[in-house]
Amino acid sequence: MNLANQNFTNNDPHSKEQLSMYFDPFIFNNIKELKLDGININQLIIVFWDISKFSALVKELKVLVKKRMKKQGPIFHELEYLLRDYYTEATRIIKKNDGILDKFIGDGIFSYFGYQEREFDQVYSKAVGAAFELKTNFVKIKEKHLKILCSHYDYKPITNINLKCAMHLGEVLFGYWYSPLRSQITAIGDDVNFCSRIEGFAENDQIIISKELNDALRKINNNTFKTKKIKIPEDKKLKTYEHVKYLYELIGKDKKN
Repeated sequence: MNLANQNFTNNDPHSKEQLSMYFDPFIFNNIKELKLDGININQLIIVFWDISKFSALVKELKVLVKKRMKKQGPIFHELEYLLRDYYTEATRIIKKNDGILDKFIGDGIFSYFGYQEREFDQVYSKAVGAAFELKTNFVKIKEKHLKILCSHYDYKPITNINLKCAMHLGEVLFGYWYSPLRSQITAIGDDVNFCSRIEGFAENDQIIISKELNDALRKINNNTFKTKKIKIPEDKKLKTYEHVKYLYELIGKDKKN
C-alpha cells in the first residue's frame, strides 16, 4: 500500500481537519513528498518525555475515591484535563521548534528533531529549547490542575508529579511501517530504544542526555549548554546497554554565552 497515493487532498475541510489530528503537522502537510514507500536512515535528536510518578498519583486518587465513597468521574476528569493541556502544550512547543511529534505513549511523548533541516547547530538549539520550555510550562499546568483537586475535593495529593525528559543524538529508520491490519509513520531503531532507556533513568524533572548529544553540544561555539556528568550506579545500569557508564544532566545555558 502506498500511503502517498491516498486521497489526503479531500475538499471537505472537516475531513481534512479530522485526519490532520492523527499526524504530526509536518508529516500531514508533506505526506505526498516524503516518499514513504521506502525507509530512510536519518540522524536525529530523539526525545522522550514522561510524567514522573503519574501512575502513583492515579493510584493515590483511587484510594481517595474508595475512602470517601465519591464518584470517581469528576476526580479523574481533572487528570484527563491535565493530560489534555500537557499534550496541547507539548504539540505547540514541538511544532514551534520544527520537531516532529511521533506519538503519545500514555503520559509520555515520543518526538524527534532534525528531519526538516540540515543545519544541526539550529536543531540542537531548538530541541534543547523545546525541552526547557515544556519543563517550565508543565509546572504551571500541574499547579493549575492540582489546585482544582485541592479546592474542589478538599485534598492535597501526597505524590508530586514532574516532567522528566531524555534526549539522544542517533540514527533512526524513518518511514511508513504497515501490515494488512495496521500501519503507522514512525521512527525505529536501536538509538530510539536507547533513548527510551535513558528516560527510565531520569528522575523528577531532570533532562538527561546521552554522551553523543553532550559531545555534539560541546562543539557548538555560540550556544554552549551547561551539563553535569552523572555516573550510572551499578544497581541502575541500563538494560541492554550495560556498557554505558555515564550520562549527562542538561542544566541550562552557560551564562557567558
